[in-house]
Amino acid sequence: MNLLHAVVLAIAAAALAPAARAEAPAVDRSVDPCVDFHAFANNKWLRASSIPPDRSRWGSFDAVDRRTEEILTRAIDKALAAPATPGSARRKVLDFFASGMDEAGIARAGLAPLVPQLARIAAIDAPEALARAIAELHADDIDAPFSFDVQPDPKQSTRYLALLTQDGLGLPDRDYYFLDDERSREIRAAYRRHVARVLELHGDPAAAASADGVLALETELARASMTAVERRDVDRTYNKMTAAELERAAPGFAWRAYFAALGAPTLAELNVRQPAYIKRVAELAAARPAAEWRTYLRWHLLRAAADKLDSRHEALHFDFFERTLLGKQEPAARAKRVIVIIGGRFGQAPMAEGLGQVFVAETFPPEAKARMLEMVGHVKEALRDRLRTVEWMTEETRARSLEKLAAMKVKMGYPDKWKDFSSADVGARPFAENWLNANRFAHRRGVARIGQPVDRDEWRTSPHIVNAFYSAANNEIVFPAAILQPPFFDLAADDATNYGGIGMVIGHEITHGFDDRGRRFDKDGNLRDWWTAEDSRRYKERAKKIEAQYGAYTGVDGIRVNGALTLGENISDIGGLRIAYLALEKALERRPQAARDGFTAEQRFFLSFATIWRALQRPEQERVRLRTDSHSLPHLRVRGVVTNMPEFARAFSCDASKALLPAGDRADIW
Repeated sequence: MNLLHAVVLAIAAAALAPAARAEAPAVDRSVDPCVDFHAFANNKWLRASSIPPDRSRWGSFDAVDRRTEEILTRAIDKALAAPATPGSARRKVLDFFASGMDEAGIARAGLAPLVPQLARIAAIDAPEALARAIAELHADDIDAPFSFDVQPDPKQSTRYLALLTQDGLGLPDRDYYFLDDERSREIRAAYRRHVARVLELHGDPAAAASADGVLALETELARASMTAVERRDVDRTYNKMTAAELERAAPGFAWRAYFAALGAPTLAELNVRQPAYIKRVAELAAARPAAEWRTYLRWHLLRAAADKLDSRHEALHFDFFERTLLGKQEPAARAKRVIVIIGGRFGQAPMAEGLGQVFVAETFPPEAKARMLEMVGHVKEALRDRLRTVEWMTEETRARSLEKLAAMKVKMGYPDKWKDFSSADVGARPFAENWLNANRFAHRRGVARIGQPVDRDEWRTSPHIVNAFYSAANNEIVFPAAILQPPFFDLAADDATNYGGIGMVIGHEITHGFDDRGRRFDKDGNLRDWWTAEDSRRYKERAKKIEAQYGAYTGVDGIRVNGALTLGENISDIGGLRIAYLALEKALERRPQAARDGFTAEQRFFLSFATIWRALQRPEQERVRLRTDSHSLPHLRVRGVVTNMPEFARAFSCDASKALLPAGDRADIW
């Protein structure tokens, strides 16, 4: 799970520079904070700000991301000018970056890096050939019509398990194929045109008809897909079976040929997350002509590779996936695009950690780490106090919850041991070829892990990512280096500011271990029933209030927030800010703070919290988020939380009837 979509080490050049200091509150006093606290805290910034043309949104996270991007770009430029050991992770990631910046070389290479994949797809003439081609594409990280991965077994978290997951749709979510409002119809029509243009670029004489076929096949896949809410169900998405059982459950697909081509011919067992979907894929594999599958797989290969190819492919890709879907007006700078491709959106791409090594080599103030470790300890202590006193929990579940909290590990800043990239065939070659080779390196590594002990020390994200995470499988919270910048954290700021910013992030991630999904995993990261039936019932009753509260909020075009989809993040927001506040109160007992800038310490805490969620969004981006994102809209992450907190009403001397939800509707979990 991730906080941002969305801590411990800083980039001193950014964290200590005057331009990166935490700001004094600049509030809009024409707004009553008890009525609309987000507007009170952020209106002045919102009016003075605009969304850059290469962004679909602009807010605190985006500003820190851009600052981090600039730091990383400078670090890479400096590293490129210095010698690096041939074959080292540093050399490989620098060569990868250089190949991405070499637009002339990318143009010269053309489609040459994709020739083997295109040839395999063109040769599909029978079920076994289709299965082998899909397996080869999966090894290249082309996830269609489903995806293959290797992760810790949810019920035996010390061992790696193979898994199959629904995938292979070109639109953001299965609902995009069925929604009948005008905007959704426009999106489908634009998608059909985009597919046709790409296929036409590759010489398809019947590109329009081929695009119709792609959309028809994807619609069948979408119809069999779980909804976003259903995919959150940890029980429904755990379906462990043997390879033989899979063959019986999903006949029609050449599973043995698939696993052999995948490099796992003796696979004993796997988790099939969506059995009905996989069964439907098998049915379609047997029923649909090979020509339809060839077109579908060629399209998904070209879609995945588009932003690693020449300017024609990039322009088409941007026009639909960035401009039409998200509202961006122009592409980001080349260096930014290359960094995102190498690192992945959440820092989980194969070579992402190589970027992280370059990033953390800049600076590392140990006093920042010490300050953050102290804060994490205090926030954990605050939740420990809450767990000891919540009146709705029985002693049996309380004791196990305290054990889970005590066992929760913390990963700070960057790994103690970096990944070994020595077998990754990445170097002075075309960008798309480096991308494919990096993906194959990750695939080989994953397959070799099946059935092996889980490496609990491994980081699954890179230090250069502005984010934070909770891992249920490892029962750990992870704070990459890049998030330790204002407005989240400032080494020179007071406790009120830092606890309202990064303290809330810490609290949010800790609370993920006890949200509606995270609570299902025990202290060792295993999915099992460790709650009493009565405590589970009481928890669900309280969670339903949060689901109903957020489900009543609306965004652009009157689209309602999906209270069930966003439930885990909303629980973690409310619980996270509450325990961060309790941690601040203890800190103030040790280090009392006088009023500053006309605000008490408690008021500055809430203002700091509101600041991290200030954001402008393009309507296109907001529509996608409302349909697909497990996080509520930024301004609702402020409104939804403070209306559940009597502490907020006290801090601003609010009439409770004006500032808070009715007592019976208020969230009362953590």
